[in-house]
Amino acid sequence: MLSRYRRFLALLAALLLAAPLLFTVPTSGNISPGELRPLATAPPFPQNLTDALDTPPKIDAWLQDHFGLRSTLVHAYALLTQVVLRSGDDISVFIGRNGAMFYRLDDAIRQSAGLIRRDEQVTETVNFLVAMKDILASKGIPLVVASPPNASTIYGDYLPSWARNAGQATELDLFVNALAARGVKTADLRPVLRAARESGKVYRLHDTHWTARGAVAAFNAIAKVASHADWQINLASALGPTTIVTGGDLARMVGINGDVTEPDQLLALPIAHRETLGSGLDQIYSLTLDQPGPTILIIGDSFADLLASALIQHAGRVVWMHHQWCGFDWKRVQELEPDEVWWLPTERYMLCRAKPRNFPT
Repeated sequence: MLSRYRRFLALLAALLLAAPLLFTVPTSGNISPGELRPLATAPPFPQNLTDALDTPPKIDAWLQDHFGLRSTLVHAYALLTQVVLRSGDDISVFIGRNGAMFYRLDDAIRQSAGLIRRDEQVTETVNFLVAMKDILASKGIPLVVASPPNASTIYGDYLPSWARNAGQATELDLFVNALAARGVKTADLRPVLRAARESGKVYRLHDTHWTARGAVAAFNAIAKVASHADWQINLASALGPTTIVTGGDLARMVGINGDVTEPDQLLALPIAHRETLGSGLDQIYSLTLDQPGPTILIIGDSFADLLASALIQHAGRVVWMHHQWCGFDWKRVQELEPDEVWWLPTERYMLCRAKPRNFPT
């Protein structure tokens, strides 16, 4: 009985296999928006034997990136693995309890769990910050240090047992304790963030960054350490109404940016005037609100964006500059002439990988 339908089954199978070719649509641009990576380009015609030997793998890569219905199939796979199975991926994202996403790269999860300890790098970074504190102090400029923790540090209970900290000392423990012991004003943000999560989310579910609630709690803690206890921001008035936020940088990494949402409260403070002061490696911008007050330089990363928005409510001018893993240009600090410097790289990026350009020896 089955043999009667074999020719029809064979025809159906052939049609299914040919579907990607039938539906092939030329790709606009060379960037996959769902994967945020460049697609392979068609190789040129080989000009010699070496080119001919190198061409087959290039053709294979081009075919893998340009077959018909590719974006549809990639998205369907991402929905199945990330939304339904919540498996994360093997490289960049881990999905824990409640669908919370955690950043795998830069050893962030193992760093939070105390499974990796780069003591020598911690010491080198502390030595650099002590030197920077002394140089700034000679000009009457105070330095304050705080490192926004990884989400896996604050929400370790959302991770499986192997990824939780079981009491091991972490790099952040060593960092905070060593700085405090050597007279650097240091804010440990972990206790205030753990306390703040009792009344609401302090980190986004599908993004590496903290929420406005987490940023305000951190700002108030840093302001106290910086001897600005009167700069406290009232959380109730600083947060806007609950809104639905779509996606996030972690969701984008696994191809489901438009498929996941979460409720959140955004920062509802007066919006400052923003001016770009640098480009390329020297990422710098300033915020002003047309009010008197000190100029405070933040050296940090994207976590410090919300902190800058909170800080400008009290300062006369806030300048944000990327730390470049300690490889920033010291001349820019001198040119900006700040009244205070806040050093705020996040936990996974807090260790120096370079030396500042033009730093005094």
